[in-house]
Amino acid sequence: MSILPMLAQTPPENEHSFRWRIWEMTFEEAIGEPIYLGCLALLIFLLLLVFLKRKLRRELIPAFSDAEGDVQITPNALHELVRKSCENLEQIHNPTTKIVRNQGKIRLTVRLQVEADCKIKEVRSSLRQRVEQVLVANLGLKNFGGVDVIVKGFKVSK
Repeated sequence: MSILPMLAQTPPENEHSFRWRIWEMTFEEAIGEPIYLGCLALLIFLLLLVFLKRKLRRELIPAFSDAEGDVQITPNALHELVRKSCENLEQIHNPTTKIVRNQGKIRLTVRLQVEADCKIKEVRSSLRQRVEQVLVANLGLKNFGGVDVIVKGFKVSK
């Protein structure tokens, strides 16, 4: 008995034939099937869970600890500190901060717009000094690794 005639046979019309028919459906036909709607709802639900988990993440950054206890900082507080430090510098606009942890050190990557006529080296060093003053001298952050600056655009000064 040859195997070819057995392969040429179509599966019987029951739930097993649905498995074979899935790949032949058009989008309009598939939307009407409950299994596709269930899978789509499950996918949307899982994506929503991942989004909420990332949004509500409570990752704390240790500043220092002493005999009285630990002091930790939220990432939002660090973002706010950098934004407030940039407000005092006239040539910096729209700062965004990314916190990078590498080998126990915390580095801040600050993306910002600068005015077209500014001296970027001076702006970088003054921003670094201000952020270091706040994080190291005022808050006592012991594992601060520095500030990296990325210029994301130029703003025309008025």
